[in-house]
Amino acid sequence: MKFVSMLAAAAAATAFMAAAATASLAQVPAPAAPPEPPGEFAVCTACHETIASAGHSLGPNLSGVGGRKAGSLPDYEYSDAMKAADRTWDAATLQAFVLDPAKAVPGNKMDYAGTGNADTAKAIADYLLTLKN
Repeated sequence: MKFVSMLAAAAAATAFMAAAATASLAQVPAPAAPPEPPGEFAVCTACHETIASAGHSLGPNLSGVGGRKAGSLPDYEYSDAMKAADRTWDAATLQAFVLDPAKAVPGNKMDYAGTGNADTAKAIADYLLTLKN
């Protein structure tokens, strides 16, 4: 009888461990999908890449732009104005640049007049800050 009781206890322990393992696996969150860019960002993709491994296009790669000093990627040919710009890209500086690049960094070489719309500039800046290397 003692042997049967031990077998039952072992079976119960095995079932408990299997259930606990299954429960912990079920709680592992799925990786987050990359954020969708705002529709207005489509014009930016004509000159900029957003995936780090893609390198540069006509403009510098924007992956990891948030927190980066302006004009600092070593393998991109920035304008002298952008290299001399004393700013780090954050929500405010990105929004100002997207809104009016010529005003934000006079003499930069980006061939884009800006959105002219603060809500659009904010949406693009917010999206850019999600792009991580």
